[in-house]
Amino acid sequence: METANPTSEADPPAAVDLTSEAGPSTDAAAATNTAEDDDAVVAEYDVFITPQLQQKLYVMQYMNRGPDQPFTKATGSKPEEVRIKESSGFIEIDAPLNIRQNYNRQKGVEWGEAIRKTKGFGQKAYGIAAGFERAMPRLTNRPGASGGVPAAPVNAAADDDNHDEYVANFEDANEKGHVLNTQTYGGQILQHDGKGPTYMVGTFLDNQLHLTHCDGIVQMRTQFHHLDATAQLEAANRRREKESQEGAKPAEPKAFLPTMKKIGDTPPELMQSFLKDSNKEKWSKLGYIDENSDEAYQSYTDRLFLDDTSTAPKLRSTTTNAHVLDVLKPPSRVKSPRSGKKKSSTAANNKDSNPIEISSDSEVDITDDDEPPSAPHPEVMIKAERED
Repeated sequence: METANPTSEADPPAAVDLTSEAGPSTDAAAATNTAEDDDAVVAEYDVFITPQLQQKLYVMQYMNRGPDQPFTKATGSKPEEVRIKESSGFIEIDAPLNIRQNYNRQKGVEWGEAIRKTKGFGQKAYGIAAGFERAMPRLTNRPGASGGVPAAPVNAAADDDNHDEYVANFEDANEKGHVLNTQTYGGQILQHDGKGPTYMVGTFLDNQLHLTHCDGIVQMRTQFHHLDATAQLEAANRRREKESQEGAKPAEPKAFLPTMKKIGDTPPELMQSFLKDSNKEKWSKLGYIDENSDEAYQSYTDRLFLDDTSTAPKLRSTTTNAHVLDVLKPPSRVKSPRSGKKKSSTAANNKDSNPIEISSDSEVDITDDDEPPSAPHPEVMIKAERED
């Protein structure tokens, strides 16, 4: 005989969730608490601005070198030379290469000799830092030639013999400068021109943030000067072979009239002038201090922190939140009667208008019915006054 199941499908469940009626309000409260937790203030810092440094402060970003490869003596990559062309803004660093591991000695000798010989021609820089100029050897034995820079020996057969000898005696050749044993990183300084953003370097000390003005940013990339030197050496070889076959042309006096040429303001002319100035400017060598040295730590402490924060003047903002929101409000869109397309209400003659400066003493009355003055690139200049 079958017995009936006391909990049939029509019967109510044995257990009732008493919290089901209060579910929506509980979920809303939980969501509110979660949103507040996501936007919670985790730390507060007092911000200080350090005085302007007498020396230049640049931030150097190495685009193809990881942060786990610092230029330090401990990692065997302390730079051997740092040089700068301050007017044109070029910076280069020569870092040592590990020539005893994963290194092609044949190519190392070939490229090292190319660098050595082109420097013997008088080449001081390569690439854009040299204005893409090449120094070529001048033969002093030409008919009619008087003076000039003596050419470095350029003999392909002799070079091949020396090349094999340098590879065979690799350590000795490296000590004598016949091997490419450095890697060059270079870039151009992006300086603050008063139009773009102002960059600052921040350092932390407990609950304090100290900001120091940055004079420029440099994106350092690997430079292939050894390839430029190889191409330059090949051009010198072709020139020498041509002169040996056709004979050197005698130097003849030529009449010329010196004239003053005014530099134009077109982009090609400005670029040509910049390249000439870059080629003429000489390198200035800088000293490099290891970041793990006591001198580096002392300089870091003295220059990137404010000594006495108790007497530091305070900055008081005179810009209200309402003014900032009014300026950031997008302009309304009106319909053009001719084209039927939506057109900005900003007047065409305001294209060259200056950014708006908002302060508490501003005389501009902005209401909901009026549109605030706008600029082509919305910028808000927050005005602050020093509080004595």
